[in-house]
Amino acid sequence: MYSLFSDPPKKLGGSIQLPRFHDVEKATIRDIEKITDYYRYGSFAVKTNHILVRLILSMNLPLSYDASQYYGLATQRALYVATSLGMTSSISKGRLHPGLFYYGCPEILIAYTDLERPFTMETYWKELSPVKVLNHPLSNMGYTIPDGVERNTETGLVSIAIDIPELMMQYRGFRLEQRARSEEGSDESLGIHHFVYRYVLTSMLKSQTDLAIFNRLYNLYDGAPMGECIKRHPFHITDYRVLLVRPLEEVSQRLSKLALPYGNVLEQIPRIYSEYPFSVPDMAETRQVWWALFLSRYKAIDYLWSICGEKWRSLNGTLINQLKLDVKSFRIENTWKAMLPPEMATDVQYNLKKFENV
Repeated sequence: MYSLFSDPPKKLGGSIQLPRFHDVEKATIRDIEKITDYYRYGSFAVKTNHILVRLILSMNLPLSYDASQYYGLATQRALYVATSLGMTSSISKGRLHPGLFYYGCPEILIAYTDLERPFTMETYWKELSPVKVLNHPLSNMGYTIPDGVERNTETGLVSIAIDIPELMMQYRGFRLEQRARSEEGSDESLGIHHFVYRYVLTSMLKSQTDLAIFNRLYNLYDGAPMGECIKRHPFHITDYRVLLVRPLEEVSQRLSKLALPYGNVLEQIPRIYSEYPFSVPDMAETRQVWWALFLSRYKAIDYLWSICGEKWRSLNGTLINQLKLDVKSFRIENTWKAMLPPEMATDVQYNLKKFENV
């Protein structure tokens, strides 16, 4: 199933038009810009033992290097440092982490390196999003900062992807800006714990929001209740939950009647920021990391299975055969028992049986 989430599908016609959703989209972009500005320029910081602080410090990269040298060294060191912190990658299965970003949620932190242009990142470092959410349980539209504080009623498995070289390039830009301000006589002294909150956590709101929209779509189709935000921002954010109901219901109704490959079905799911929804990091598909990437896309697979029904499975035969092989392999290797808490492992194993028994 890796190809479903790594390779954008060939275009097959246009997308479903949802005029009501476009109104929500424009307003959401404005709200997230407002939230980002508030937390980026306020006195906010993570704790000094935050895992991203530890990661950046452990990388130990010299600021004197130019962008190309700095990026190259970051790429060389990234996965080894990630392994020492228990992160999952193409060379290490890693372990679950306890609610570092989302309170009460077991989290899989997936470290990777991507081939990018360091000089472009050097110029536009404030616009980078090196840490992206691949999966979370939230269906509320409160746009809460993922800082590990209890802010939501929902809990569940979380998957987060960390492009370590990109993270380090963003930190380099921040450090150079701080040094320039100091030389100009600025009294403000900001450290790494400010950087993580102001730039990294706020940039995660984009991927978090797209997933929250999908979770609302999934819950509506499944008849499941929506979660609530229990700690809101200290300023007004418009509540669009009611306005989202009709366009999301319309999407599921129309998708259930279309004969499309799974990849093209995913393309039709409303989102605001993602070019291709549910894409996974471009990395080596090893057994060490595939279990984590698979879990991050389990809900999307389950939605495809339900919405497309039996009548369109012949159209997706190759992917379904791959899915059956993956599920069987995970069962034989006892992957879920080894990597997940007992109750969660039992639930995952039970829910995956329907794919293996087709």
